[in-house]
Amino acid sequence: MKYVLGYNAVSYFVSYVLEIPLVKYKTLDVLDRNHGEDMIPIELFDFTSNLFSNCSIEEYERFYNDRGKFTSKKPKNFHNLYSLYTRGKTNVEESYLNQLIKYQKYVSIDGLSAEDSFDKLFQKIKQIVNKTIIDNQLTEIQINQKALLGDSTIEFNRLISTVNLVDLVDLDKSGILRKSIVENYNLEGFNLPHNDKFIYSCKLQSSEDKTLSGIYKQVLATGQPYYRKTYNNDLITYECMRNIYDKDIEGNEILKYTETTQISDNLGISKTLGIDLIGKFSQWKENTNLHSIYNTCMELKEFYNSSENNHQKVL
Repeated sequence: MKYVLGYNAVSYFVSYVLEIPLVKYKTLDVLDRNHGEDMIPIELFDFTSNLFSNCSIEEYERFYNDRGKFTSKKPKNFHNLYSLYTRGKTNVEESYLNQLIKYQKYVSIDGLSAEDSFDKLFQKIKQIVNKTIIDNQLTEIQINQKALLGDSTIEFNRLISTVNLVDLVDLDKSGILRKSIVENYNLEGFNLPHNDKFIYSCKLQSSEDKTLSGIYKQVLATGQPYYRKTYNNDLITYECMRNIYDKDIEGNEILKYTETTQISDNLGISKTLGIDLIGKFSQWKENTNLHSIYNTCMELKEFYNSSENNHQKVL
């Protein structure tokens, strides 16, 4: 039997696309964004149109704060400073720099914003997946026996994990999963390459941000405590590489915050000891979005069907 393991946007999406039951196991917060940005990539227009009749391609605009200098045009070498601050290096993958482009296209449902369209898509997906979701209060994975232990034992022949890679390893009490990853990726112990990251949700209050939010969707910054702020209705989300101890940011009251992880170096693990991995923190792959997740699902669908029909996979 095939199962998807996790309890986040990626697990729901994979379960829906592959029509595989979801075994609930929560290790990631919503703001961790295991799926990448809260946005439906334009490559998934047909996919979204199969679920909603009123879909369109829309775009939003970005603004730049280059060490205190404000501009609507991306400054020269801005990407180097941005990458150095967020990833600790300048030689990042090209897909990571796509978040710096001036205009961002996305699939809109009923004319909604990127985030609201994303939420609407997943409301429908969750309604479908929740009908077969399994809450087993998972406590352990037995790799060799291919079993999930919890309230009951669930045997599997295929398992797709969308949980944080660190938490997946902890579920394997034998330690063979940890050892395999350390050896195959030349890690010094199980130290996955990362930096601390802090996300703050603030109330839109300052007059400057109210003006900017009427024109732009995001502000990308260098030389600031944050590197990106995103406007969404009456809220601002600040993404920072250090903690902020004030009650507000730029005159916008902090409502809540979460500590998460910024991946500094991609491992890009697609499979380990027979377990397929999908998701940013599941694969330890920063350049993840809903389109890349969909493509991986299609590859697995082909592979699973080919294996079950005893056909040799041709590369």
